[in-house]
Amino acid sequence: MKTILVPTDFSKNAYAALHYAVQHLNNIECRFIILHSFEEQVTHLTSRIDIAKTEGVVEELYNSSERKCEEVKHQIIGDSENNKHSFEIIVTSLSLTRAINTIIGKEDVSFVIMSNKGQTAAESIFMGSNTLAAIRKIKKASLLIVPREMEYRDIKKIAFVTGFKRSYSRTEMAPLLFITSQNKSNLRVLHMNEKDKLSNTQRENFHMLFDILKEGRPEAHFLSSGTEKYEAVTTFINDDGIDLLAMVYYKHNFLAGLFREAVVKNLAKNINIPFLVMPAID
Repeated sequence: MKTILVPTDFSKNAYAALHYAVQHLNNIECRFIILHSFEEQVTHLTSRIDIAKTEGVVEELYNSSERKCEEVKHQIIGDSENNKHSFEIIVTSLSLTRAINTIIGKEDVSFVIMSNKGQTAAESIFMGSNTLAAIRKIKKASLLIVPREMEYRDIKKIAFVTGFKRSYSRTEMAPLLFITSQNKSNLRVLHMNEKDKLSNTQRENFHMLFDILKEGRPEAHFLSSGTEKYEAVTTFINDDGIDLLAMVYYKHNFLAGLFREAVVKNLAKNINIPFLVMPAID
């Protein structure tokens, strides 16, 4: 049985991510943990009230959040009606990323699945602050980011973006292989050409990666270095009908540059597919 952690801020986007998760794992025995952090509300409210009243405010927020989580739980049970799935709730005053990392360690979480932005994010924003913080700070589980209010569709084509500058282990690739196997997906390995040819190290990493991913029948696609990263990736996604974009996150890699371009160019609407972020294992 897999344990799936799904944060919620009670927005339509958050519920859509939960619904997507349930549909995506329809045939798998899963335990879903619905998580809500009210840490931001505590910080906001307690900065304006008497210290002596803080405990009462926290208790009230906890009770209110727990009721809302129960409503979400009952709604998803009614919407899914799947006896392979069970649902639990956790409400906390810890920050969202701290709570997620704590639960991952205690509950053996396989995936964290969340919306790309919450209820307060602007339309033009590529990803909300909570999602960006999760990408940077979640280290022990893969993060599946679902675009706002997205309806589920089969994942037939997956694009994995890499610069071949580091080697990958089978453990790092396990989440990608799991999704590939469950959906019988085809893999596209995307590489942005920064030089005319691969270095010896890149070629070695290329062959190691393709050996690991062989079950997904990987195909290599080399994108032009004359195009900005974000434009090249989004064009390929749209032209090839990609259903899921995947990357491994580590410091100073392609992912950071991709996000910077997305924000600067205000191209949030161009990617409307789930995004799998797998943590690097050093």
